Amino acid sequence: IWSFVAAGLYPHEKRYVHTYLPISVVLFVFGVVLCQFFVMPKTVAALLWFNEYVGVTPDLRLSEWLGLAILLPVVFGLSFQTPLVMMFLERLGLADADTFKRKRKYAMFGLAVFAAVITPTPDAITMMYLWLPMVALYEFGVWLAVLSPHRRRLDDVDVPESEELIEV
Repeated sequence: IWSFVAAGLYPHEKRYVHTYLPISVVLFVFGVVLCQFFVMPKTVAALLWFNEYVGVTPDLRLSEWLGLAILLPVVFGLSFQTPLVMMFLERLGLADADTFKRKRKYAMFGLAVFAAVITPTPDAITMMYLWLPMVALYEFGVWLAVLSPHRRRLDDVDVPESEELIEV
């Protein structure tokens, strides 16, 4: 697959892939591992406790369990890409560290809504288990935006104005 994709990339684009793909994979795997070994047991326990509290005997189905066991780690892995997305936005000049700091309240609310919508279970416990790491990753993304070397925007570059027009 890489041979097919690499054939269409410029050398500087290949360098970006070699630089950021390992970071992305590590963040994804960290999110999946956190979900699998910490969040999944607590989520299942919370769901079973709720059934016990209501007095309903749970009807566990393999298809629903597999759906939860596959979807939840993928959601966590993708959500852990937040710092990279923020770094790319900063590199593209669409946002900077000051923007991320000023819009922190809105970002926290947006992350909470995202966590509530994207988690496959309706409980607030799983939502909180996703939201809290995403808040920490948002702060890490702000830190990356502060420390990353800023590129000069095209607006900041002094372009000499020509006195004569060139017709093509």
